[in-house]
Amino acid sequence: MAPTTSLLALVFLFLLPAAAVAAPPATGDAAAFNVTEILSRYPEFKLFNLLLSKTRVAREVNRRSAVTVLVPDNSAVDWLLRRSARLPRAALVELVSVHVALDYIDAAKLAALPRSGQPAVVTTLFQTTGAALNRTGFLNVTAVGRAGAVFVSAAPGSLVSATFRRAVTARPYNISVLQISNFVVPPGVITRPRPPLPSPPAPRMRQMAIAPSPAPTLASLRPSPTTLPSSEGDAAEAPDTTAEAPTPSHGHVAEVTSWWIGAAVGVASMLGYL
Repeated sequence: MAPTTSLLALVFLFLLPAAAVAAPPATGDAAAFNVTEILSRYPEFKLFNLLLSKTRVAREVNRRSAVTVLVPDNSAVDWLLRRSARLPRAALVELVSVHVALDYIDAAKLAALPRSGQPAVVTTLFQTTGAALNRTGFLNVTAVGRAGAVFVSAAPGSLVSATFRRAVTARPYNISVLQISNFVVPPGVITRPRPPLPSPPAPRMRQMAIAPSPAPTLASLRPSPTTLPSSEGDAAEAPDTTAEAPTPSHGHVAEVTSWWIGAAVGVASMLGYL
């Protein structure tokens, strides 16, 4: 192939729309579909459609020949994300995969469920990932009322269920989109962190003026006066040593200067005794 032809083919591949890449043609008699393109027609499911794309679960959905997507609206998605802080990507993938049933279920099938209270078990896309434990990859669908249904995880101890709201769209018998009231959360798929405790207020620091230490006086620096022995009965009088040195100026330099002045005066006084 000539270089120009190869370059044109490469540019053509990069210019292909994302829908064509995300939705490969289905084999057999199944019609090809793109779940994100279908949901893009409904603004009330914009956030869940974004989750499908960001987690790449949409690619797996588009590879299936028969699926049912359970979709909560924007308010339900916003409610969960706000209360779950920052969920890791793996947790989001698992959560979204739980809402993809590997079977075609429309409103007519829900209405035909037995009213005995015995749930129907449905396999989800999460079961195919190998990460589903303790039946977290299955959903129990129980009929309620005349045409209603409740979806809950088949894992023991599941408390978070969702009710059927309406059938959004369907392409028999390939894809069905059903609106549910909220997310179905199996135990262990999402761990909601506790809200952080409010931090105690920082103690207010009061600025206090610290008075400088008093400078040493000349009296504290000079040695104690010494009385020399008298000569020929006359007592030698020692000079007055009670006079204080002038108050030194503030600062480290003034303290050192004052100390040396006091020391010099003390040495001079001692020389006067000799």
